[in-house]
Amino acid sequence: MTEDQKSSNLTTSEYIRRTGQIAGGSLADQVHAHLRRAIILGELQPGLRLAQVDIATQMGTSQAPVREALQRLERDGLIERNPRSGHFVTGLSADEMHELFCIRSSVECLAIRRTVKNITPAQCDQLDQLIEQMRQAAGQDDMMLLVENDLAFHRQICEWSGNKTLLKVWIPLYAQIQRFVVQTHRQYFEDLVEIANTHNPVVEVLRKDDPDEAARVIDEHIMLIWEKIGSECP
Repeated sequence: MTEDQKSSNLTTSEYIRRTGQIAGGSLADQVHAHLRRAIILGELQPGLRLAQVDIATQMGTSQAPVREALQRLERDGLIERNPRSGHFVTGLSADEMHELFCIRSSVECLAIRRTVKNITPAQCDQLDQLIEQMRQAAGQDDMMLLVENDLAFHRQICEWSGNKTLLKVWIPLYAQIQRFVVQTHRQYFEDLVEIANTHNPVVEVLRKDDPDEAARVIDEHIMLIWEKIGSECP
């Protein structure tokens, strides 16, 4: 059994005792990053109550930074607050996650139609570099880093569209997408390098001035996991 598997049913306090504090940033940044990573990796599972007092005690800080961190996690969609009983790790059903990916596909199709008209060869090279970083993370069996580079790839396409509204819609989807990909994609890709390689056709189409083809390719890329799982957008 791996350490991640051993951690999968830990309480918040047990997780913090086992993993310790992290360095860098404000106290709120530390608490947020610490808990966010644990939720993304599935080490703190849906339904688990996050006790503010316990977290503050275990991380050696006051409750104020913990409260700020929990508020940020709530904005990320990773926890929810019950006024009577506190904060709990959220979960998403397969149907809800599928709907989120359909929304994501719509946003990125609109974005890439704009981006393909203006993207430069140098920017395409930047995307190729992100794919290479995904491959390197895959070689290290670092799923968290792989997905961070994966989502950086998609964020760049949204940013380069020049449409701030599209980016504002995409950013709130980030944490839920990251958690889903980190926790599920190993089941559907025998070799993690395959995940990196699925991005190659996106760069290839971006090197052409064809908005319709670009939209088709990005939609197929985003919805590939659901083809593997066996779901389709309505």
